[in-house]
Amino acid sequence: MPEARTSLALPAEQARVAFSSVAEANGLDAIESATSLVIQARLGQIELRGEGAGTLLRIEAGSDGDLQIMRDHLSARLKSMGQTPAWQDAVAGKRPANLSVAQVVSAEQLSPSYIRVVIEGDDLARFNDGGLHFRLLFGPEGAALPATDEAGVTRWPGGIEAWHRPVYTTRKIVTDGEAARITFDVFVHEGGRVTEWARGASRGDSIAVTGPGGSKLIEGHRWMGLVGDETAVPVIARQLAAMPEDTRGKAVLFVPEEADVQTLAHPPGIELAWVLRSEGLTPIEAFEQLGAPRDGSFRFFAGERSEAVALRTRLTEAATPRESYQVAAYWTAPDA
Repeated sequence: MPEARTSLALPAEQARVAFSSVAEANGLDAIESATSLVIQARLGQIELRGEGAGTLLRIEAGSDGDLQIMRDHLSARLKSMGQTPAWQDAVAGKRPANLSVAQVVSAEQLSPSYIRVVIEGDDLARFNDGGLHFRLLFGPEGAALPATDEAGVTRWPGGIEAWHRPVYTTRKIVTDGEAARITFDVFVHEGGRVTEWARGASRGDSIAVTGPGGSKLIEGHRWMGLVGDETAVPVIARQLAAMPEDTRGKAVLFVPEEADVQTLAHPPGIELAWVLRSEGLTPIEAFEQLGAPRDGSFRFFAGERSEAVALRTRLTEAATPRESYQVAAYWTAPDA
C-alpha cells in the first residue's frame, strides 16, 4: 500500500495527545501503546512514533489518490499546530495523484431540470472504487492546474478559496484498464457556474476533476429507506441500481417537474415514489414517513444543509441508533 513519512519537531507525547483528541472528536478508532499511536482514518492509517526528541508521522492509504488527500489534509492541520511537514520522497511540480484531466464526450439535456454529462480519460478507472463522488475544478481566470510543492502537498494557484470545486456523483462508469468513461447528471441551477459550463460543453473540451471521495455504496441491509431532494437523485439512482435483488424498502425522490421523473433500475421489493415540489411534502416529512422496520433496516437522507442539520438533531434527540441511518448535506440555501 502507498505510504508517506515525515518528521515533526514536536515531542511524541504532545503529538499523540493532539492526534488522539482529533480522532476522538471525529469518531475514529485509535490504538495507543507505550511507543505509538495508530489511528484508522476513513482513507487509511495514521501512525505516530517517537523519533529522538521529535515524532515520526507515517500515513498509509489504499491508493496514491487517497494518500494525496491524506497528505494534504494532515499538512493543513499540522500547519495550524506550527508544524511544516516535509514528506519524504516528495517531488515538486507533479500533478497531484487525485487530480485528472478528462475530456467531454457529450452534454445533453436529460429533462427540464437535469443535464447529463459524459467524460472520459486515460486514468479515470480509480473512480470505480472508493467514494461515489468527485469534484469538478474551475479555477481563477488563466490559472494553471494545481501541482505539488517541494513537500509533496497540493498548491492551488491563487489559493484554494479562489477555486470552485462542486461535488458530483458518478452515476455510471465504464472502465477499460486504467481508462474510463464517467456519466454524471447536473441539476440545473440558473446562473450556476456548472450549469453554464454544462450547457456550453462540447465534445473534446477538457475539464479537471479530483477524487474519488465521499460516501460509498450502502450495503448489508435487508430493508432500505432512501429520501433525496433534486440534488440527490443521481446518488440514490446509483444506490438503487447496485442493491441486491432481494432488498426491500422505499425510495422517495423529489423533482421540480413531472418531466424530470426518470425510469430507474431497482429491486422489485423497493417501492419507488417521485414527489413534485408543488405537492407540498418536505424531504424531512418523507423521511419520517418511511416506516422502517426495527431490525435489519437502514435509512438514508440527502438534501439541503439546514434540513440535514434539523433531521440529525431530531434523530439524536430520539436516541435513534447511529448505525441505522446516514444524513448528508449536498448543498446550502443562500439564506440558510
